[in-house]
Amino acid sequence: MDWLNSAGAAVTILMGCLGLFFPEKASALTGLVASTPAARAEFRGTLGVTFMFLGAVPLVYQSPYAFLTAGTCWLGAAIGRIISIFADSGNDTKNWVAVAFELAVACLMLSGEPMRLLF
Repeated sequence: MDWLNSAGAAVTILMGCLGLFFPEKASALTGLVASTPAARAEFRGTLGVTFMFLGAVPLVYQSPYAFLTAGTCWLGAAIGRIISIFADSGNDTKNWVAVAFELAVACLMLSGEPMRLLF
């Protein structure tokens, strides 16, 4: 796989580490509140370990299918956020920066061979 794919996977793992080890910082980044044990568990599980595995599997196996899967997840996150911006009146800078970040990681993960699998 290309180094761009691995860079996208590494960013995904780092985002997961933020959620797992620093739920309060992830809370500030997302604007969500992690003030209860259940909320911190959500950050550690869903925004933590899930993202760590989403990045680790493609990084370890170097499979274009794994990068394709992870990249389309990031693309889906960006699409969902764009829908929310319009449906939920969330047209603010923070949301657009998040869209740009999600699209950038998606592009990294989908570059090269993973994208060729689609065509």
